[in-house]
Amino acid sequence: MSKINEVKRLLKLAEKYGLEGRGILSKYTPAALAKIYNGIGPDSFPEWLRDVISSLHPSLAVVAFIHDIEWHESDGLKEKFAESNARFKTNGYRVAKAEYGWYNPLRYIVMNQARRFGNLCQLFGWDAWASSCQCDVSTKKCKTNNKGK
Repeated sequence: MSKINEVKRLLKLAEKYGLEGRGILSKYTPAALAKIYNGIGPDSFPEWLRDVISSLHPSLAVVAFIHDIEWHESDGLKEKFAESNARFKTNGYRVAKAEYGWYNPLRYIVMNQARRFGNLCQLFGWDAWASSCQCDVSTKKCKTNNKGK
């Protein structure tokens, strides 16, 4: 699936599930969103590793999609950083509940992974959040190599 088609699919899922923070997506064209979205995992991970993590956790792709755009727009404030990571968990729970019935163990696996990923971002993501970036969509200048191309 092309990156633009994947973005269009994720846009539909964000609306379908009524995910928190989805309004941020309307600021960008699908082409711009495709340049920002990198799958599940930080920009510092090699692309192949993010692809593996994303393929292991397909239900959380739409959650990571919103999270990536929030991080792209980072203002460097701790309060917004914590809100974005908490929203990852909240949206992950919402997706898990929408996709899997209460009786399906996958519901609880997805919820647990959303919690883990949100916590990992909170513990180890501050440098990436606080750095500004220069990418094809942004005019910000990079301070570190944690964000950007």
